[in-house]
Amino acid sequence: MKAFTFLGKGKLYLSNYIFNNQECETQFLAEAIVDFFLPESLYIFATETAAKAPVSKENTTERLQYIMSILREKTEIKHVPIEEGSDESELWDIFGTVVDNINDNDTVLFDITHGFRSLPFLTFLALAYVSNVKSGVTIERIIYGAYEAVEQDNPNKPIFDLTPFVELLDWMNAVNVFQNYGDARPIANLGVQKDIADALNDLSDALLTNRTLEAQKAAMTFNGLSYDDSQQPPFQMLIDQLKQNYQHMAVNNPSNNPNNSLKAQFQQIKWYMENQHYLQAITLMREWLISWKHIQERNRGYWLSNTNRKEAEKAFNSTVKSEGSQMAQQLAQQLVIDDSATELWKQCAAIRNDLAHCGMRNNPQKAEQAISEIKELFTEFEKFFESNSGL
Repeated sequence: MKAFTFLGKGKLYLSNYIFNNQECETQFLAEAIVDFFLPESLYIFATETAAKAPVSKENTTERLQYIMSILREKTEIKHVPIEEGSDESELWDIFGTVVDNINDNDTVLFDITHGFRSLPFLTFLALAYVSNVKSGVTIERIIYGAYEAVEQDNPNKPIFDLTPFVELLDWMNAVNVFQNYGDARPIANLGVQKDIADALNDLSDALLTNRTLEAQKAAMTFNGLSYDDSQQPPFQMLIDQLKQNYQHMAVNNPSNNPNNSLKAQFQQIKWYMENQHYLQAITLMREWLISWKHIQERNRGYWLSNTNRKEAEKAFNSTVKSEGSQMAQQLAQQLVIDDSATELWKQCAAIRNDLAHCGMRNNPQKAEQAISEIKELFTEFEKFFESNSGL
């Protein structure tokens, strides 16, 4: 493990630092870090001013030299020079220096006690950055020696563990991935309680593979779960936000509730469109129209029966092929025919068939054009749904 600390230039006080029943009396929190956490190496970030500042009026030894002399027997010490941070350019230099000293697969501990002005903020950003751009980096802990948390004459000073605040950044990123891409794995990997992780993974798998009824069941299960008391309020709020965002997809026993299922399916199609899952959107639109047609034609049996769905599909196709003919007029008298539904079916089938061939044909439609047509089709589909929202 690498431990990182900042060297301050202010007055030093002898304090008894306390963390998890461990105590260390020292002027330098870095010494407590080495004793408590046993890092393989300690990186001391110090400006030239801080490095050369005397330990005290009585001890004029430069403090960087002094702290290195008392710790070099315990661990490997590295001095990392940094700028004062007096302008934006120097702040970016500091950010880059922190990032450059963290490698792939490193486990790091950060002490921000003596991070001057904006340095603690930069540290949090640097850790969030390396967590995303470097592989295998583990943030073991972020600590703060809370000297001012107790009375000045009280020698016992607590060390605060700020690691959950970095974890909150990870949570926010993981929730963003799930919201935008339907991938729940980043949330599950954060150690969320198992039932919530399982439900989110089920919902994620169902959304990404267009298992519509399965997605509705998973959303129902997820919305019925509660988190344990160990979760901090911000994490609870993120889970609550997820529940709110996916509750419109939740249906109890969807196979036996076709009307409710179709309403939830529309929300799923809308989610696909908003998150640019166009292939899933057009595929589910087509299935939605088949389900709608079957439901409109009363007493035609179970809506999920393969035979019944093929009959509804055949009716659509027959209407499209015979548009304007005497046969179409006769068919309209026998079946529930809606001109707008037929037009949606025709466009949907054409786009879906083109996409299903993955562009493996002469002069395939360009992706940009296909996406444009799907967006236009969804606009019309949304109008149709609203006019049939009572189903």
